[in-house]
Amino acid sequence: MNEKRHNQRKEVKWQPVAREPDFFLDITLFHNLVRTDHHARIVDRSLTGIGIESDHPINPGIVCFRESVYAQKCGVLMWCHQTGSRYLCGIKFLSLTLAEEEFFRYQIERANPGAQIQDPDRIIAQLNECFLKG
Repeated sequence: MNEKRHNQRKEVKWQPVAREPDFFLDITLFHNLVRTDHHARIVDRSLTGIGIESDHPINPGIVCFRESVYAQKCGVLMWCHQTGSRYLCGIKFLSLTLAEEEFFRYQIERANPGAQIQDPDRIIAQLNECFLKG
C-alpha cells in the first residue's frame, strides 16, 4: 500500500470483523468497463468503507454488492495487493441518492459477466458527479 493510502487509512477508525462474512460483488473495471463477478470475505470495516480478502486479484472499479453490506449497495474498489496467497482490497462506499444507486445497479446488472457495459459515457459522468459531491 503506498504511503498516501496508508495515511488515509490511519485517519479512519477501522474495526475488525469478528465473523468474516462471505459475499458476492459485481465490479465494472475502470480500465475497460467490463463487468466481472467476485466472491470475497469482509475482514474489516469503517464508516467510509470495508476491507475485503479474495483468493484472486481484483482490479479497481465500480462495485455493486449483490446484497447490502452495512446498509451500502455501491462503492469503488480503490486498491488491491497480495499478502501471502491472499489478496487484500479496499472498497470506499459511495454516497448515492436512490436514483443514482438504481442507475448504477441497472447499468451493471444488464451487462453479462465479461461483457462491456452499455452507455459508458453516462456512467463516467454520473461517477464523476458522485466523487465531486462526496
